[in-house]
Parts: sequence; C-alpha cells; structure tokens
Amino acid sequence: AAVDAAAPAGLGPLQQILEQAGLGEQVKSWIGTGQNLPVSGEQIAQALGGTGVLSHLASTFGMSEGDLANQLAEGLPEAVNHLTPQGALPTA
Repeated sequence: AAVDAAAPAGLGPLQQILEQAGLGEQVKSWIGTGQNLPVSGEQIAQALGGTGVLSHLASTFGMSEGDLANQLAEGLPEAVNHLTPQGALPTA
C-alpha cells in the first residue's frame, strides 16, 4: 500500500492516543533515531479499541480487530520510523 503524502501529519494524534494508552516510550523510540521498541497486538488493540479506529480499519480491510492489531503491532514501528527520518515529527 502506498503511503499517503499527508500521513506524517496524522502521526501527532496517533502519538497522543498511544501515549494515553501507556505506549509513550515505544512511540518515542519509533520516532527517534535509536532502536524501535516492540509493541504487541494486544497493546495496540487496547490503545485503539475505544477510539473506533480499529473497528473501522478492520471492517475496511475485511480483517478481525485482533488480526489487524497484530499487523499494526508488526508494521507501525517501522512505518513511524520511516516517516520520521530526522528523529522528530514533521512540522508541516
């Protein structure tokens, strides 16, 4: 899937949601230039479950919420790392 050019702007809200769920250290590691800390599908499900985001995305992709959470747990660290090559959220 292609990365939407506007995707970096959406990292701020995602970072806030994950920080509120207790995953702040993990998110900071993904944005920073050091090693990415892992996150589990269960942690992603807990963080996004109450927002409706996980349910919406799962139905969009025809997946269960658990399967999607596992996919996000695997892909989010690298995706955020890729979108923040300077070790900080883009200002634009």
